[in-house]
Amino acid sequence: MPYDEIVTDKSVEDRGIFERAAMYIPGYRGYRIKNIRREVDKEVRRSVVRSLEECKSDLGNIHRMIVQSGNLTLAKEMDRIRVKTDTYLKKIESAESGYSGLWEAVKTLDKELEEIVEWDAKLLEGAAKLKEKTVTLMTDMDNGKVDVRADIKEIERYIDGLANGLNDRIKTLKGLTED
Repeated sequence: MPYDEIVTDKSVEDRGIFERAAMYIPGYRGYRIKNIRREVDKEVRRSVVRSLEECKSDLGNIHRMIVQSGNLTLAKEMDRIRVKTDTYLKKIESAESGYSGLWEAVKTLDKELEEIVEWDAKLLEGAAKLKEKTVTLMTDMDNGKVDVRADIKEIERYIDGLANGLNDRIKTLKGLTED
């Protein structure tokens, strides 16, 4: 089932009898579907931001543990990664919505819209995996693992990949809204 239908069906199930009946009124249905898409897109980004804020907190704890161990070179690398994570988080917070404005100006371009939905899913998955990586690193450090340089580099590469994916999402959106 296409994403549009899943969102619409779920939304209709969550509405009262009046709202469900109104979805059959020509014009209103399209208007309501646009609003549902906007709400879903906003919630996706809010969820990613919440997850990244947790990662930032974890990275701060990791940074503190590294500083306490006396490895200032690694602490500088960790600080750089925290800045990258914060930059990525702010880009997501301010990212253009995949469904606002777009529907008023552009007719439905199914292929491009599917790409946006895929990018949104990747944002969610990426934030969850980053959280796993930071929790694993904190646990390893709590358990006495001293050489964490490779783990930190892996987290940095992962964040770089997420940021590149977000840039691709932005480019896809610009392709939809610019002619």
